[in-house]
Amino acid sequence: MQLEMPKSERVYSVLAILIGIMILLGLVGQFIIIADKAPPQAVVYVDQSSGIYYAPPYILGKKYPAGLDESNLKALSLAEAEQKSYQADPVCVEQGYFKQKSTLNDRLRIKTGLAEAPPSRWNADGSWNW
Repeated sequence: MQLEMPKSERVYSVLAILIGIMILLGLVGQFIIIADKAPPQAVVYVDQSSGIYYAPPYILGKKYPAGLDESNLKALSLAEAEQKSYQADPVCVEQGYFKQKSTLNDRLRIKTGLAEAPPSRWNADGSWNW
């Protein structure tokens, strides 16, 4: 015995499933965080004596530790700093300087054209948008 649905019921079923998926994505998508890493050309300040690199807004905003001598810092690209095995300052990492975060819902809205992408934290030349 084979059950067949009328065409109108199939349309309603498909619509109900699509609406259910959209609601599920809407609810769950707010909790799924996507992080974009800083691009390799992003400029960072390196303390060569300690092997630690810092985000420019952290240094220029004078948020760095009291013992840090900013005159010893050298500007390098993030790729160069990582190539030389320098490590990111833990405070900069914790404060999210090296990542730009968005939710899954934000990404879906941008991809579908319902929202505009926010400006990037980094310019193409490696400078920071802060």
